[in-house]
Amino acid sequence: MRTDDRESLEQCVCETVRRLRLIQVDFANDSEQTRRDYLHEEIERVLKTVLPELRPVFLEELKGRFPGGYLGPPTVETAPVQDHGESDGGGRAMDPERAVGFLLDMAAELTADQKESMAARLREAGFSTGTTSHDGAGPMSEDLRTKLQLGEGPAVEAHRLEALAVYLTEFVFKLEPLVWNTWRTLAPRSSVQPPRGLRKTVGQFLADDSPALDQKVERELKMLQRLMASIITAVGGVGKQFAQNHLSRYSPSEISALIRMERGGMLVSHEVKCWRKYSELMEALTEDSMEMELRKAIADYAEALMKGLDR
Repeated sequence: MRTDDRESLEQCVCETVRRLRLIQVDFANDSEQTRRDYLHEEIERVLKTVLPELRPVFLEELKGRFPGGYLGPPTVETAPVQDHGESDGGGRAMDPERAVGFLLDMAAELTADQKESMAARLREAGFSTGTTSHDGAGPMSEDLRTKLQLGEGPAVEAHRLEALAVYLTEFVFKLEPLVWNTWRTLAPRSSVQPPRGLRKTVGQFLADDSPALDQKVERELKMLQRLMASIITAVGGVGKQFAQNHLSRYSPSEISALIRMERGGMLVSHEVKCWRKYSELMEALTEDSMEMELRKAIADYAEALMKGLDR
């Protein structure tokens, strides 16, 4: 590559910096002299593509990108022991923040394999990198592994766990308003009322490590869980109860018993009286009244279940 102007020179410097940093990573486990040889070889190769009059500028620009004094990462053997940090390889102290910054600067140029290799070395040194460990535990707590019935199975990838969290969050936030709106329709006067702002509560929970928020988000999610379970159970179990209530009022035996308790009408047969009573009762039984009665039966059933779960 020929560099005949300043813009091209800057591009050449940036590309060379990327290549040199990759060399530093690739040969991090080799000796310092080996790293130096590879770095110098790369610099000499690039210099041949730079115009002679621009080479001093090129080297000065390159030197400015590596303020440590040489183009090699710090090593334990050469780093002087100092109370306030490690050496950057040029005799100057490097504090942990600067070391992390140096690593982050190189992150964009690293391959996935290189990042995984470095993450493994960080884990071995006791740093948490937010990825799974080799013992199969990953970032998951034993409690979560138990709830998911994973046992001592394979390690769980962190990005898969995050994807699952997204799916479950979307499920809860879409289902929550539907459940509470259904409950308001079934039991508008019920003492069981939905908490307000579950989405906001979850957001606060993620941003603030507060025991009070832990309890709040657990309480609201459990309340939603109990209500869902109670409504579903009520829908499945209230049919028999509704049928029994209907028969207790409109069955022939019940109507006959009502007629026997009434006085008068001796000239009219018992069968006619029963039919008239049935017709009278059925006139009050409308579509709206039946729907209201069914809703009330579901609400009463569900509320009784929830109160039982709270005990």
